[in-house]
Amino acid sequence: MNLNDAQRRIRWTTIAILVGASILLSILDSTGNLNLLFGFLQDPLTAVASWTSRQTDTVADALSGPRDLDEARAQIEELQAQLEALERENEELREIQGEWQILQDLFNRARQTPELRRQTANVIGYDTSPAVRSIIIDKGSEDGLQVGMPVESPRGMIGRIFRTTQNSAQVVLITDNASAIPVRLGTSRATGSLRGRGATGDLIVEWIDLKFQLELGEIVLTSGLGGDFPQDIVIGRVVQILRNESDLFQQAIVQPATDFDTLEIVFIITDFNPIDTSIFDSPTEN
Repeated sequence: MNLNDAQRRIRWTTIAILVGASILLSILDSTGNLNLLFGFLQDPLTAVASWTSRQTDTVADALSGPRDLDEARAQIEELQAQLEALERENEELREIQGEWQILQDLFNRARQTPELRRQTANVIGYDTSPAVRSIIIDKGSEDGLQVGMPVESPRGMIGRIFRTTQNSAQVVLITDNASAIPVRLGTSRATGSLRGRGATGDLIVEWIDLKFQLELGEIVLTSGLGGDFPQDIVIGRVVQILRNESDLFQQAIVQPATDFDTLEIVFIITDFNPIDTSIFDSPTEN
């Protein structure tokens, strides 16, 4: 080996070392470890201690993992309990809102007819007998209720008291087959007798004179005739007209204004002024 070959090898080795060092420095700089290298060159013992501390922290974090998982599970259970409590509270608020709306409707109804004396009662049951369509309320004879008193909802007439005990009463609904109420139709002013149709849930007005031209959708109200019910209490609306020119009278199918399956609070009309028919009690004098 001559001197020129030795110098050439030294030169290429030096270039390779410089290139490798440059690449290493670039990698360390891109990964954020260049300062660590400089720190190691300046103070090797401190750099080694720092690296060892980081590794120890990593192992400690790995060992504390299960403890963090238990804490997370406990937080999840706590949040779930809070969520369930909020859901119960929201349900209670919705229930209160529904009761408030019913009371508001009852108040508005009472304000529209201040001449009627009323008492509120809660619906506590439905009669299970297929022969009688009725509800049970939580007021009775001790509260001044009597058989025959009319009962209404915020949307209209629903029936009358059929039987009382000291603290409860049975109300026969207007949809019962035995129910019969004198009514007047709001537009045509025709009169007739409204009867329940039992299981169908609808009503029929019978004995309507053929001279009246009935209209679909017209309102049906109590007429007050007979003195058993106040006049002008809404019952429902006409949804079908049964008319045959060969018959003496026509009929009207009525859809009740009240949903009897959702009754919660009702009004008992304890006092009202019936239509005065005393003029007809004695024969007309000539």
